[in-house]
Amino acid sequence: MISGQESLWTESMLWDKQVTISSGIGYRDNIFLSPFAPRASAFFVNGLDLTVLRMPLDGWKIVGLITGEEMQYWRNLGTNSEYSLLASLRLERELPHGWQAALEWQGIAEKQVLDATTSRAAPVTALVEGYGLSGDPSVRKDFQNGLWCQVELPLRRWSLQSPLDDYWEFGPMATMGDNVTKFSDLAFSYGASYQPYDSWVALDPYGRRLPRHLEVFQDRAELAWHQYWDAHKHLRSATRVVFAYDEDNGGGYFNYYQYQIVEDLLWQTKNWQIKGSAQQVYELYPVEGVGILNGQHLDRNFLNLSLDAERRIFKGLKGFAAVAYQRGHSNYAAEAGDYTARTFSCGLRWGF
Repeated sequence: MISGQESLWTESMLWDKQVTISSGIGYRDNIFLSPFAPRASAFFVNGLDLTVLRMPLDGWKIVGLITGEEMQYWRNLGTNSEYSLLASLRLERELPHGWQAALEWQGIAEKQVLDATTSRAAPVTALVEGYGLSGDPSVRKDFQNGLWCQVELPLRRWSLQSPLDDYWEFGPMATMGDNVTKFSDLAFSYGASYQPYDSWVALDPYGRRLPRHLEVFQDRAELAWHQYWDAHKHLRSATRVVFAYDEDNGGGYFNYYQYQIVEDLLWQTKNWQIKGSAQQVYELYPVEGVGILNGQHLDRNFLNLSLDAERRIFKGLKGFAAVAYQRGHSNYAAEAGDYTARTFSCGLRWGF
């Protein structure tokens, strides 16, 4: 029982933690997402997930998270590893009349091969290495009829090695949601951001350098629907439809429209967890052409599919198997932007 003289901040009953470590092996058949000369390798994969939670008995809630994964390739084909690491700390304060204030700090470090077309305005993949830091204050209001709204003002700093550039990113985002039933909810969000780059310069419509640093203005809208499909909440789906538009401060060379739909499915019981995800993205660059005289503008589409199955073996010990598929396609000359990649992995996870 909690003593009136004892600080709630040190009361152990309010704090909880969960640690999961994982280890396994896998195989990737196109490490650099190459359209012409795929290079493959087996790899070791190791992961860590740490969550610390403080329950809001006195109106204060704290969520701390550290999650990371590293792949060590058996062959050094230009890189011997890839990794991603995320650390976040979120502080929430419940206020009267359904209001809530929050502040989240986040740090990201990564070394990954990614499709960098949207950053370079040309079909290209790159080994992205660097880190990002962000602070995200927000205010939320819950209404009695199930409606809620939230306003955020994130500020991010990205420090990335060549061929990408360092930049700032900030701007407001507003979200309105409705808890339609106890099994489903809908949410619509809109955000506007400003991204000034440190070294990159703006380009005219023909890709020629202009005497000023690149600045990008983005509008982004998202509609999300979450649904449980059975009374015991074993099966859950998450559907997102996203539209984004980037506009630069030059001749529009970096401008693009992006349309995407994402479907996530989760089936979970006491001993099983199966997750599947499908993402289809289409991008259109209204200024940059793929030829000098043909008047055709660059367009891109790519598909990401993944499936992860997990089975409890004994208490906190679980076995997992995962498969992922990536496909990129563009109308760029000589199919320079086309690639496929497959990744397979399996191993053990231990939670305690």
